[in-house]
Amino acid sequence: MRGYRWAILLLALLSAGLLTGASLAILDTADQVTIQCEVLAGTPEAADGVELTLPLSCGNQMFWTTTFPAGWPEEAETDFTSTLSQDPRTKTWVGQPLSVEVADVYYWGGTPDNPHALLDSLIQQAQETTPEGTEATVSFRIRDYFDTWPLRVTSDLPGIQYDLWGNSNLQQLFQDYFAIPVSSDAMFTVTVQGSGASYDTGCIPKLKSYAAPCGDTILFVLTNTASISARDETGNYQKIALDGSAIPGGWGLYRYTPGPEDTLGTLETLWSLPEGADILDFWGAEDEADFFLLTREEGQLRLRVFDGEGNLGQTMDLLPFSEEESYMQTYKGDGFLVPMIYGPRAEGYCYHFAVLHKAGGMWQTAFTGDDRKAAQLGCGGFTWTDDTYSCLAMAWDGERLAVWDSELRNGSLFHLAVYSRDGLDYLATYQNSVSQASDNSAGPVYYAFTQLFWLETPQVRWAETGS
Repeated sequence: MRGYRWAILLLALLSAGLLTGASLAILDTADQVTIQCEVLAGTPEAADGVELTLPLSCGNQMFWTTTFPAGWPEEAETDFTSTLSQDPRTKTWVGQPLSVEVADVYYWGGTPDNPHALLDSLIQQAQETTPEGTEATVSFRIRDYFDTWPLRVTSDLPGIQYDLWGNSNLQQLFQDYFAIPVSSDAMFTVTVQGSGASYDTGCIPKLKSYAAPCGDTILFVLTNTASISARDETGNYQKIALDGSAIPGGWGLYRYTPGPEDTLGTLETLWSLPEGADILDFWGAEDEADFFLLTREEGQLRLRVFDGEGNLGQTMDLLPFSEEESYMQTYKGDGFLVPMIYGPRAEGYCYHFAVLHKAGGMWQTAFTGDDRKAAQLGCGGFTWTDDTYSCLAMAWDGERLAVWDSELRNGSLFHLAVYSRDGLDYLATYQNSVSQASDNSAGPVYYAFTQLFWLETPQVRWAETGS
């Protein structure tokens, strides 16, 4: 009850704007956070060695950091701190070393003075050919304006200059090297209605790039298949294969070396992709010793490991990977990797994953698994790691994988799963007294008082190994 009393006082102070040093002194029980656990699978002993840290904040002014053994939450200890000024504690944003995509139609043929020059011209042509007071759709063949898809190249690294209109040195360098032909049937349509007009960009491919710094250079790949917003007969977005025949060496692994100021720099192909392979993901290790490429090939999720010079060191098949399944993401831990794929709706979107770790200087598959049992118990799936507010955290002890996750960003409810070669060893959900006391979900207006904040300390770790 004492915890609920200070929580009610806290909410009153916040709503009245009376959060002062004197009021904080009243909260003498603020560090007494309790954790409630419901075990859904396994026993607490199956989570032995797993330590959890729950970081909660209120108004970016009050912070509770509660640490406890996963199987024995009654041993929770909380560190409480506060500040009179707001202190948003979020993970530092890390920019992209390089991004290559098909330019937005807004900037096709544009200039700094008139960035929408071509778009404005096409809309005007459509309006001029449509009788006043009528509605019509006018189609334009993109090949009449561009032989290759216009690219937009950006970088968050200092010293690399670019602009949105495609007339920078960097932009031109990539446009010449990656000349991806526009298909003959690609059309741009403008619909005229009264005095207004709308347009459809459904045929424009969503080209993606993945890049990693390597010394003074950048290693990167481009996806050789792309989605378009036009839908197929089943309602899914269509995928199209892009033509890389004009790229030196074709699709593969590339290196960009920035040049001195006001120079182009250089592009080169380090490794060529085998025919029939689809690029899914690429990244580098923090120490820049290993670079990883994931592809779909021959019905497999395949991993290749390169060094910084583009030399291929390892090739591994991780999981069976049918055309009906989709790649989701890879969790990149300290000395381990967890690639994830998920199945079609007909199979309940079951997630499959592989756990990889490095031993003896080589990457090895420890085991593979799926979330089917966890999903049956209401805790299936994984949240996205590239979301700023992602709750997904994993830890590996050499034999077992611990997974913390939640669809809620306020920290009120999360679950922990422990997997091994034998499958799901442990699954439990956790709630806490801070979030429960400040819950306002009953309304009349919903707002969350607590939220997770970022800590350098991982939210899940193996206490025995410190991983």
